[in-house]
Amino acid sequence: MKTGLLTPNFTKMIINKILNVDDYYYDVFMAISESLTGFSVNELQSTGLAEIYYQYILSQIETATFIEFLNVSKNVLENSDNKEQLKSAIKAEIISNPATQGIAQSVITLWYLGTWEGAYVNDRSYKEGLVWTVMHAHPPGAKQPGFKSWETKPVNSNS
Repeated sequence: MKTGLLTPNFTKMIINKILNVDDYYYDVFMAISESLTGFSVNELQSTGLAEIYYQYILSQIETATFIEFLNVSKNVLENSDNKEQLKSAIKAEIISNPATQGIAQSVITLWYLGTWEGAYVNDRSYKEGLVWTVMHAHPPGAKQPGFKSWETKPVNSNS
Protein backbone atom coordinates (compact mmCIF):
# COMPACT_ATOMS: atom_id res chain seq x y z
CA MET A 1 0.00 0.00 0.00
CA LYS A 2 1.39 3.39 -1.03
CA THR A 3 1.16 6.15 1.51
CA GLY A 4 2.82 8.92 -0.48
CA LEU A 5 6.25 10.46 -0.28
CA LEU A 6 5.76 12.46 2.88
CA THR A 7 5.77 9.62 5.37
CA PRO A 8 7.15 10.37 8.84
CA ASN A 9 10.40 8.56 7.93
CA PHE A 10 10.79 10.55 4.72
CA THR A 11 10.21 13.83 6.56
CA LYS A 12 12.78 12.80 9.18
CA MET A 13 15.28 12.00 6.39
CA ILE A 14 14.75 15.47 4.88
CA ILE A 15 15.26 17.17 8.24
CA ASN A 16 18.42 15.13 8.88
CA LYS A 17 19.70 16.00 5.42
CA ILE A 18 19.02 19.69 5.95
CA LEU A 19 20.76 19.72 9.32
CA ASN A 20 23.91 18.43 7.61
CA VAL A 21 25.41 21.76 6.55
CA ASP A 22 27.38 20.08 3.76
CA ASP A 23 24.20 19.74 1.74
CA TYR A 24 23.21 21.94 -1.17
CA TYR A 25 20.43 23.63 0.81
CA TYR A 26 23.09 25.25 2.98
CA ASP A 27 24.88 26.41 -0.17
CA VAL A 28 21.65 27.90 -1.49
CA PHE A 29 21.08 29.62 1.86
CA MET A 30 24.54 31.18 1.68
CA ALA A 31 24.15 32.20 -1.98
CA ILE A 32 20.77 33.85 -1.42
CA SER A 33 22.08 35.49 1.77
CA GLU A 34 24.87 37.00 -0.31
CA SER A 35 22.36 38.37 -2.80
CA LEU A 36 19.97 39.68 -0.14
CA THR A 37 22.64 41.37 2.01
CA GLY A 38 25.17 42.57 -0.55
CA PHE A 39 27.98 40.91 1.44
CA SER A 40 30.01 38.09 -0.10
CA VAL A 41 29.67 34.52 1.13
CA ASN A 42 33.20 34.84 2.52
CA GLU A 43 32.23 37.96 4.51
CA LEU A 44 29.10 36.24 5.82
CA GLN A 45 31.04 33.14 6.84
CA SER A 46 33.68 35.25 8.56
CA THR A 47 31.06 36.26 11.14
CA GLY A 48 31.24 32.70 12.40
CA LEU A 49 27.45 32.57 12.40
CA ALA A 50 26.51 31.10 9.02
CA GLU A 51 25.86 27.54 10.19
CA ILE A 52 24.30 28.78 13.42
CA TYR A 53 21.88 31.01 11.50
CA TYR A 54 21.01 28.21 9.07
CA GLN A 55 20.18 25.80 11.87
CA TYR A 56 18.43 28.51 13.89
CA ILE A 57 16.05 29.25 11.03
CA LEU A 58 15.29 25.53 10.77
CA SER A 59 14.35 25.51 14.44
CA GLN A 60 12.09 28.56 14.09
CA ILE A 61 9.97 27.85 11.02
CA GLU A 62 8.44 24.76 9.43
CA THR A 63 10.97 22.75 7.45
CA ALA A 64 8.71 22.63 4.39
CA THR A 65 8.40 26.43 4.42
CA PHE A 66 12.16 26.90 4.57
CA ILE A 67 12.69 24.32 1.82
CA GLU A 68 10.19 26.15 -0.38
CA PHE A 69 12.04 29.43 0.20
CA LEU A 70 15.36 27.74 -0.65
CA ASN A 71 13.94 26.08 -3.77
CA VAL A 72 12.53 29.39 -5.05
CA SER A 73 15.89 31.02 -4.23
CA LYS A 74 17.78 28.24 -6.04
CA ASN A 75 15.68 28.74 -9.18
CA VAL A 76 16.22 32.50 -9.07
CA LEU A 77 19.97 32.09 -8.64
CA GLU A 78 20.30 29.47 -11.39
CA ASN A 79 18.17 31.33 -13.93
CA SER A 80 19.88 34.71 -13.59
CA ASP A 81 22.70 35.47 -16.01
CA ASN A 82 23.89 38.76 -14.50
CA LYS A 83 23.53 40.92 -11.39
CA GLU A 84 20.75 43.10 -12.80
CA GLN A 85 18.71 40.09 -13.82
CA LEU A 86 19.33 38.56 -10.39
CA LYS A 87 18.18 41.75 -8.66
CA SER A 88 14.99 41.85 -10.73
CA ALA A 89 14.29 38.17 -10.15
CA ILE A 90 14.79 38.48 -6.39
CA LYS A 91 12.41 41.43 -6.29
CA ALA A 92 9.79 39.72 -8.47
CA GLU A 93 9.98 36.13 -7.24
CA ILE A 94 11.10 36.43 -3.61
CA ILE A 95 10.45 39.91 -2.20
CA SER A 96 7.08 40.35 -3.94
CA ASN A 97 5.96 36.77 -3.30
CA PRO A 98 3.88 36.52 -0.09
CA ALA A 99 5.08 32.93 0.44
CA THR A 100 8.77 33.94 0.56
CA GLN A 101 8.71 37.65 1.42
CA GLY A 102 8.62 37.23 5.20
CA ILE A 103 11.46 34.74 5.26
CA ALA A 104 13.60 36.93 2.99
CA GLN A 105 13.02 39.93 5.24
CA SER A 106 13.82 37.86 8.32
CA VAL A 107 17.04 36.55 6.74
CA ILE A 108 18.14 40.11 5.95
CA THR A 109 17.33 41.23 9.49
CA LEU A 110 19.13 38.20 10.90
CA TRP A 111 22.36 39.03 9.09
CA TYR A 112 22.25 42.79 9.70
CA LEU A 113 20.95 42.92 13.28
CA GLY A 114 21.50 39.39 14.56
CA THR A 115 17.84 39.05 15.52
CA TRP A 116 15.00 36.73 14.53
CA GLU A 117 11.55 38.11 15.34
CA GLY A 118 13.07 40.68 17.69
CA ALA A 119 15.26 38.32 19.74
CA TYR A 120 19.02 37.93 19.44
CA VAL A 121 20.04 34.48 18.25
CA ASN A 122 22.99 34.41 20.66
CA ASP A 123 25.50 36.79 22.22
CA ARG A 124 27.70 36.80 19.11
CA SER A 125 24.86 37.73 16.77
CA TYR A 126 24.77 41.26 18.22
CA LYS A 127 28.53 41.68 17.92
CA GLU A 128 28.76 40.31 14.40
CA GLY A 129 25.73 42.08 12.89
CA LEU A 130 26.48 43.50 9.46
CA VAL A 131 24.99 46.82 10.52
CA TRP A 132 28.25 47.66 12.32
CA THR A 133 30.27 47.16 9.15
CA VAL A 134 27.87 49.30 7.13
CA MET A 135 28.04 52.06 9.75
CA HIS A 136 31.84 51.81 10.08
CA ALA A 137 31.25 51.46 13.81
CA HIS A 138 31.61 48.92 16.59
CA PRO A 139 28.82 47.44 18.70
CA PRO A 140 28.75 49.45 21.93
CA GLY A 141 29.70 47.42 24.94
CA ALA A 142 30.76 44.44 22.86
CA LYS A 143 33.78 45.22 20.66
CA GLN A 144 35.95 48.08 21.68
CA PRO A 145 37.39 50.20 18.88
CA GLY A 146 40.91 50.21 20.31
CA PHE A 147 43.27 52.52 22.18
CA LYS A 148 43.14 56.14 20.97
CA SER A 149 40.60 55.31 18.26
CA TRP A 150 38.73 58.48 19.22
CA GLU A 151 41.73 60.37 17.83
CA THR A 152 40.96 59.29 14.24
CA LYS A 153 38.17 60.96 12.29
CA PRO A 154 35.26 58.67 11.42
CA VAL A 155 34.96 57.37 7.86
CA ASN A 156 33.10 59.87 5.63
CA SER A 157 33.39 62.55 8.27
CA ASN A 158 32.59 66.08 7.13
CA SER A 159 34.31 67.68 10.10
